[in-house]
Amino acid sequence: MPDPGGDDNRTHRSEGPTLNATALRSTKAGLLALGIVSFALATFGPWFNLLLGYALMVASIAVAVVGLWWADRSAHETKRARGLTNGIYAKSGAALSVVALMLSTYYTGLLLLILVFWPLWFVALLLTWAFHRAWVESNVGSEVRA
Repeated sequence: MPDPGGDDNRTHRSEGPTLNATALRSTKAGLLALGIVSFALATFGPWFNLLLGYALMVASIAVAVVGLWWADRSAHETKRARGLTNGIYAKSGAALSVVALMLSTYYTGLLLLILVFWPLWFVALLLTWAFHRAWVESNVGSEVRA
């Protein structure tokens, strides 16, 4: 029986779904990637430096890819544990990352490279998707963490 006069230092947990931290990280990464693109576009003013512009765009691409990875990971975590919720956070993180990725590839010229060699990119994306689906369905991730 709990002591009515004593301090109850236990944390009280809610019975509802909990926020998925990976989904929130995805949104933060998407916002950061879009912020880096915005900062790179702001450097097109009087103190323009090509090397700085390319470095910022490459950093934005890297952060956007990490944001997409976290969004995908949070979607799979939600399927495994029904108590988690990703809601709008994973979707917004993925959308922001895609927008930042498109802007970065456009301004660096990588979009032109992708459009010229689209058959190779298409085959590479299909192979990547196939390996991803096989990885998810084999549930190797839980065995690796154990």
